[in-house]
Amino acid sequence: MLVGFLDGQGRAYDLNFRTLKRRLRDADGAWDAEAGETFASGVSVEAAMFLQTPRPHLLLRPTSGTAHTSDGRLLFVAGDRVERTPDEPTTFNVAIRVPRTAVDHLFSDTGGREVVEVRREEIGGVVEARNELTLRVAARWVGGGDAPSEFLLVLRPIAAARRAVEPLRL
Repeated sequence: MLVGFLDGQGRAYDLNFRTLKRRLRDADGAWDAEAGETFASGVSVEAAMFLQTPRPHLLLRPTSGTAHTSDGRLLFVAGDRVERTPDEPTTFNVAIRVPRTAVDHLFSDTGGREVVEVRREEIGGVVEARNELTLRVAARWVGGGDAPSEFLLVLRPIAAARRAVEPLRL
């Protein structure tokens, strides 16, 4: 699972703004698909993510964007019109421990956005509610050490969320 950022050149960064030396988009802007992988058309959704702890932590504030899905993974990318302020430069609910100039460079200069990538094998279940669909996710991530952490990835509205996860065949 990737919880982090995507710059305008398709490079992925973790929540600590460290480059992962990995591209999610190629030089032409197409998704960098794995062998045999094809992404469905993007679906406009709102996403929120909770880290499941004794007191659940809102990790990704409700954020509008687009879900791009193949049969093996779901990529959520925040929209280019997501509001950011000096006090909350990202919709991730985390402390930013890099210079403000680095944050400004990522979001303003290179068109960076928040990104969440979840692989099909990390999804342990789906819960449907009246207005939203919740994916139960267990995965290792930059904030959790070696043991998998549990997350809830909430997608809404429900009709768009269903279309977004359809290629995963959950």
